[in-house]
Parts: sequence; structure tokens; C-alpha cells
Amino acid sequence: MLFDDLLIDLQSKFSTIPDPRRQYNHKFSLKNVLLSGFTLFSLKDSSLLSYVNQYPTRKANLKSVFGITQCPSDSGFRTILDEVEPTSLQKILPNYIQLLDENGHLAHFLLSFSNEGFKKVNLDDFLLIPIDGVQYFSSPTINCECCLEKKFKNGSTTYHHNALTAVIAHPDLPQVLVVASEEIKKQDGQKKNDHELVAATRLIPMIKEGIGARKAIIGGDSLFANAPFIRLLLSQNLHFLLSIKEGYQGYPFVQFNQLSQDKKTKIWIQNNKTHQYHYEFANNLLLNGQNQDIKVNFVRFKATNLKTGEILTMEWITNIPLSIDNIQAVVKAGRTRWKIENETFNTLKNQGYYYDHNFGHGKKYLAQNLAQLMLIAFTFDQIQHLLSPLFNKALIICKSKKMLWIKIREIVDLIPLKSMEMVFKIITKELKLKIEIII
Repeated sequence: MLFDDLLIDLQSKFSTIPDPRRQYNHKFSLKNVLLSGFTLFSLKDSSLLSYVNQYPTRKANLKSVFGITQCPSDSGFRTILDEVEPTSLQKILPNYIQLLDENGHLAHFLLSFSNEGFKKVNLDDFLLIPIDGVQYFSSPTINCECCLEKKFKNGSTTYHHNALTAVIAHPDLPQVLVVASEEIKKQDGQKKNDHELVAATRLIPMIKEGIGARKAIIGGDSLFANAPFIRLLLSQNLHFLLSIKEGYQGYPFVQFNQLSQDKKTKIWIQNNKTHQYHYEFANNLLLNGQNQDIKVNFVRFKATNLKTGEILTMEWITNIPLSIDNIQAVVKAGRTRWKIENETFNTLKNQGYYYDHNFGHGKKYLAQNLAQLMLIAFTFDQIQHLLSPLFNKALIICKSKKMLWIKIREIVDLIPLKSMEMVFKIITKELKLKIEIII
């Protein structure tokens, strides 16, 4: 699944997206606009204007590598993309998860790893899918009909865009795969903001579409540790591993603390040179008094720094039956939730994608569509990082992703190309260039 093969598939998908423009004789096709948006984020240009200004220099390579035959002005690009229905682009990401699975590559992310001192634990080969919300746009003045609003006591208003995103992650892998991303927005005819739990009702079916019959554990913070969300997951045959806080979900804590006091919990303690790890758990607790049909299993994990005495405490509820054999694996999976923040959102914001930069806002869907195109480009990069020896060799040579993106842009700007594979071969010196100087 090389970049160029994925790109052929993406070109085909872009060709099927309905064009919202009523007239039929368009100077710029929607396919070219979508490909330009994807390429903007694939090459990591700092702005749409920068991409448009570079088009004459890159024209031949953009056609041969990305299939782009036209490029509108930056304002024309924004006007066209602003009208595209976001669900058309949202449907693309789950397809790449399906494609990875069909080719046997999703197996890399199955939760199969060893507990130290115990037999191999695979949690029945589940996928771990953390979900979390992220803000990717904020302004005191710029806004659209889909913006969330935050009103302050002084009468001012801040407009922003948030998205609820799901990724496939593995405790032992640096890569993450975006399964789906759903906008958190105001619904038509409503004055109140949408919120993450409402957006989750739209996100979970997209996750199911992406993973098909695969088993999955949905991870999330304490916001999601409630009966409606858990019922939604159970209705989709999904498992959960959710952080909880005593101030918000007190009922499981009352039961667990009493069991712990009565020495009816199970405990496993592990030591190394720097830390002591204390695992304590109990099965078959009630979620709360109003939903006594929902049973949860409770995990408390404490990591004590033997030098400083500092103690980190984390707690989760899950419907995975807990045992001494799998408790370390479950905790390791629970602690992996941070990867959606570090490996996804922080990477998108700080490693060349400019996720929180305003590439264009529009009046309707532009901000959402640009965010989706960025996530598609990010997914392509993650797949290459996972599967392409050439990509990884180029990354080692460049020493950082930021430097790799710079090198790719330099080559696209200067050297005639036929494919992205050719770019990586030039960086890794597997393809040597002959320079002819004509005076």
C-alpha cells in the first residue's frame, strides 16, 4: 500500500463526490479542487495562498504525481469547497481502515502483547480506539453557520470549531490511524451548542463502518462514562475502557472502595528499579442506581516513584472481564488513550500540518472540509510510516518529520517527477540524479 497506490484510490473516490454547483460548465472541476486540498496538506504548505503561488513552478509534478490538471485561485478554491457536503469527505476515512484490513495490515494494531511474568494476553485480539474532542479553530470575529459559540460576561463572543475524532492506537506502536472524525456543531434550527456526547452518536456508526466485524475497545475520558454512551456502544457490539473520576461517577467508587476495605478486590503488585505498580480490580459492579442493568468492571492503577514517593493514580471502568492474567494489558491499553492527544492532535498542530491554522473559514462547510482533507493526508502519512521501508529510511535520513516535509517540497519544486516513490528514492539516494548544466 504505497502512497501512489493510495492516491489512485483517492482520485477515484474524489471523482464520485457530488458537485454542489448547479451550472455544469465549470472552469475548475471539483476533483481538481479536492486533490489540490489534499496535496496542500500532503506537501505541508503553510497556507493555501502559498500552495496557489507555487502552482506554476510545480505544475508538471502536480499533474504527474497527484493528478492535478487545474488550480483555481485561493478565493476560488475556498468558494468551491465551501459548498461541498462534509459527509461526502467523512465517508473516505473509514474506507482506508477497511482497505488496510483487507490487505492484512490492520493486524499490526491488534492488542496482542505480553504481560511481564505472565502468559501472552491478547484480549481476544481487539482493536483499541480512543476518542477525544479537539478544537481546531477559534476567532472573536470570523464565524460561519456551523460555528460553536462561547459567550462571555462582558458581552463578547468567541467562535470556534471542534471535532470528535477516533483513532486506532496500539501501546507499542508510534503510528495511529484515524477511523473517523465528526464535527461538534450547532444543529439546524438550534441555538445551543452541540457537545461531544451528541457528536458521539454520529461518530460511533462511522467507527463501526470502518472496522466492520472486528472487535474493538472504545477508550475515552470520564465525560463518556455514562449510561447513554455505554448503551450506544453495547448496541453496536463494542467494548469500552473509560476513565472515571470520583466526583462525576461516584457510584462505582463507593462499591469498589467498600470491596477494597473488605479485602474482596484482587491485587497484583509489580516492582522495578524506579517504580512500584499496584493493580487492584473488581468485576460486576453497578454503573449507578438508575441503570442497574449496566454492570461494569473497575480498575485502579497506582504508580509510585520509589525515589520521590510521588503517586500517580488512574481508574477505569470496562466491560472486559478482569483477571490477574490480563490486568496489566488492560491498564496498558487504558494508558494508551494519551496517544490521541500526543500522536494525533499534537502532531497535527506542531509537526507541519498546521491543524489549528485558519486555511480558510467560509460561510458554510469550508473549515470542516479542510479539516477532513488534512486528516486524509495525515492518514496517508501514517500508513507510509507503518508500511513503507522507503518512507522510514527517508525519515531516518532527514531526522525529523518536519525536515522530511521540507525535503519533499524542495524535490517537488525542483526535479521532474513521476511518482511519490521517486521522491523517497531521491531522498534515500536509491535513485541518483544526473545534473546537466547548460550555459
